[in-house]
Amino acid sequence: MKRDGLSIDLRTVVILLILVNVPLWALAFFTVGQVETSVEAKTADDFRAIAKKNARTMNYAINHLVAQVATIAVSPNVKDAVRKQNGSYSGPPELIQKRISEIDKLWLTPQAKPYAEPILSNNASQFLRQFAGVQPSVKRITVTDRMGAVAAANVKTVDYDQADEAWWRDTFKDGVTGSVVIEDVTADLITKANSLHIAVPVLEDAQDLVIGTIGAVVDISDLFPLVTGVKIGSTGETLLVKDDGTIIAGAELDSQRSTQLAYIDDIRNAMHSQTKPDFITATAPGGLKKSVAYLDTGLSATYPALKWLTVVEQDYSETHAVVDNLIRKLLLAVLGVLVCITGLALYLSTHRRLHFTDISEDGIEEAKSRMAKGRSA
Repeated sequence: MKRDGLSIDLRTVVILLILVNVPLWALAFFTVGQVETSVEAKTADDFRAIAKKNARTMNYAINHLVAQVATIAVSPNVKDAVRKQNGSYSGPPELIQKRISEIDKLWLTPQAKPYAEPILSNNASQFLRQFAGVQPSVKRITVTDRMGAVAAANVKTVDYDQADEAWWRDTFKDGVTGSVVIEDVTADLITKANSLHIAVPVLEDAQDLVIGTIGAVVDISDLFPLVTGVKIGSTGETLLVKDDGTIIAGAELDSQRSTQLAYIDDIRNAMHSQTKPDFITATAPGGLKKSVAYLDTGLSATYPALKWLTVVEQDYSETHAVVDNLIRKLLLAVLGVLVCITGLALYLSTHRRLHFTDISEDGIEEAKSRMAKGRSA
């Protein structure tokens, strides 16, 4: 009986490993790529939906505030006060303006009492105090005449002459083309609240004639929870941001203090790119990556000062956690298969195996002869 041993050389082992592992690695990378694409698309869709909802909500809320202030402008008490003060002027505009300036200089002194008391006690001012009582977000309301002088107010104003204020000029204009004006959110010096200054023209009944203006300081802090404060996982949140990067509102933001959005440059670059993507991977200082969706609220089309964005953000590591887990599991699985295949190949390359037994005819005859001799003996 003859043994013929068979062994596998190193080249065969390498070829075997390649043939087995290349498809496994290709499948692993393909699977990871597909999952990552799906996760990215799902995150983008969800974030875009939140940003869109928040933009619509803020649009509605601001326009609702404007409508509230506009109701003051149609009050008969307010219009009567404006008409009465407009009718009290006589002489050339230069002399009228000089008289207003003289009162303005005395306005915050005791000498202003004869001028201030009649204004603050008229029917219009009483109405304004009642209005502010049922609309607590409206902090200060100032009614002016056609010259910019105060005709009514719920509280005494800082200035008697409002004609030098940008909001008054833009609202009154030439007395015909006046329009609603909103100044950007600020920390009001008197109320110490985040406020908008909303100004609307007072029109003469059945005419397109501006006879005065109304300026209202409105605390919008109660609006912020409508579009912010939504936590997404452990690192995500929704924000309201100015186009210069100033954060107006956010879940972790002190309402009395504004901070800068760390990755506003990434958003600006995206907004000015050809494709204008509304979902990006932004990089904050320190290399921290963020998955970010953003959307212009659209308010600036009507109110140019309100260039606001709604932003939805979350750490990239959290949005892609499922992908990272999958990669770890696939790597372990592929490495496990690699170890098994390598071990099997090494075993086959170092052990000889009985391949076949060759028994010739002469050998068979010889074996029979020996068996016969054994029986005869």
